[in-house]
Amino acid sequence: MKKIGIYSFLVAAVLFTGCSQKNVEMDGSSATEQNQSAVNNSESSLDSIDNSNVQEDTLNDTLAQKADNGYYYMINGKKVFIENIYFGFDKYKLNSEMIEKTKENAQKLADIKPTTKIKIEGNCDEWGTDEYNYALGLKRAKATKDALVSEGINADSISLVSFGESNPVCTEKNKNCWQQNRRAEHKLLP
Repeated sequence: MKKIGIYSFLVAAVLFTGCSQKNVEMDGSSATEQNQSAVNNSESSLDSIDNSNVQEDTLNDTLAQKADNGYYYMINGKKVFIENIYFGFDKYKLNSEMIEKTKENAQKLADIKPTTKIKIEGNCDEWGTDEYNYALGLKRAKATKDALVSEGINADSISLVSFGESNPVCTEKNKNCWQQNRRAEHKLLP
């Protein structure tokens, strides 16, 4: 009886906290004039902000340029490429090729400032339920984090997030596309 209570609590906790992040598509025709006015006011307020220090902050470990399989960052004045880590179908363990890529990424990330945080984003293909893909994305992010930590990256500087299937880079219905979506991305946060 005690086990049933514990399982019920765990199922309820997963149901209430395990929602995946989905992109919401909005129809532009439904926007009201009030919303458009708020957006315009927000944009004009952004124009008035003093951003003279923004460029300097951006150049310190965070300037990103997206490529097909990763991101370019400026780390200590050098432009380096941090490659995405890819996984097999329904897998979250790194194969030997991805272990080598993680080692290369760790060597490049070893030079980041102590205040820079690394966010690892786990992603999945469209197969599986939302809850399953959310959990799988988190496992992929954690496997990538563990590999970086084993190469000397400070565990406290790494945070994890799972997008499940909600952040695809490819939407075609074929194996190559699904493979691109089974990945962990690295984002540097100032």
